[in-house]
Amino acid sequence: MNKNHEIKLNQFQLNVLLDEQEKAAYDYIVQEGTYCVHCKEMCSKGVDVKENVLNEMNDILIKGICKKCKGRVSRFIEYGEFDEFREKALRFRKSIGAE
Repeated sequence: MNKNHEIKLNQFQLNVLLDEQEKAAYDYIVQEGTYCVHCKEMCSKGVDVKENVLNEMNDILIKGICKKCKGRVSRFIEYGEFDEFREKALRFRKSIGAE
């Protein structure tokens, strides 16, 4: 059974967790890689990020608002399947006492 809990990440914590390539992917997803179920298309004006969460599987969940229609959107970045990121996330959890 997985003992990890969801952790809300502030911008500093997110920057600690992501390397340059992961930050580039995150930025792409926030700017143009998130589908809006309200607009029925990609968020063409981007996403106003309200919350970043490190979930129990060590993936990043982005929660926000579509800048075009103001509808709620969310998007997972499945980093937890990569050994290097998973190890980094586990070290992060331990460093903040969340393990």
